[in-house]
Amino acid sequence: MNTLLKTLVIFLLVFPIATSAATAVVEVNTGEESINALEGVLFLPDTMRIRGIETGNSVINLWIEEPRYAETQVTFAGITPGGFSGTYPILTVSGEFTAQDLVQTRFESITALRDDGSGTRVPVKMKVSLIEARNDATPPESFTPIVSHDPNIFDGKYFLVFATQDKESGIAQYKVREGSWGWFRDAESPYLLKHQKLNQDVYVKAIDNAGNERITVVSARVHSAWWERYGLFAILIVLILIAFAYKKQWLRFIK
Repeated sequence: MNTLLKTLVIFLLVFPIATSAATAVVEVNTGEESINALEGVLFLPDTMRIRGIETGNSVINLWIEEPRYAETQVTFAGITPGGFSGTYPILTVSGEFTAQDLVQTRFESITALRDDGSGTRVPVKMKVSLIEARNDATPPESFTPIVSHDPNIFDGKYFLVFATQDKESGIAQYKVREGSWGWFRDAESPYLLKHQKLNQDVYVKAIDNAGNERITVVSARVHSAWWERYGLFAILIVLILIAFAYKKQWLRFIK
């Protein structure tokens, strides 16, 4: 055996062929049923190396148990007020694996509850598949945030529920701004509203993993008088006008 062949054999034994980096999406298909709760466990083969789990593109709005990976298992449990039906993403996993690895995955302890208030279990289909890497220049899909309140959430105070999808690269994060002025702040659904009088427009920004953005506005339910909403702005304008007038008078004086 020549030196080159020996070197190649040793290299393959010491450094196995690396599995390519990939991302896979876990989806649920409810068929004709509308469900509002889902939980289960995804078992992965030892050959898969998981680097991260993302839920920004998930149809699940409220996580009872945030998806986590431990000992070849991904566990998850969450609810979506208002329910949903059809095929939707639950989470994505990224790491080093191939399509052949995904063939060996399996789901166990899947529980889905019908969205009728009865808590009835219904059968659903789960699958995991590769996502093709591609350039994303498309913003997240349109969405409608919902203002709600529940005695079991935030002590009955008003909160905002929001979620959308991005079929290209997935949702990276959400930001919220209450009112027409100020900065957007990082937010998660459900989001406790600071203005409990519901007298401010709320801006929700969805950002995908490629940096594309979509902003949706939730109009105020109670419209305050203009001086309450724009009082600070009006004061600023008045001060500028006073300063301008004072400057003109000063210039006349020194002439």
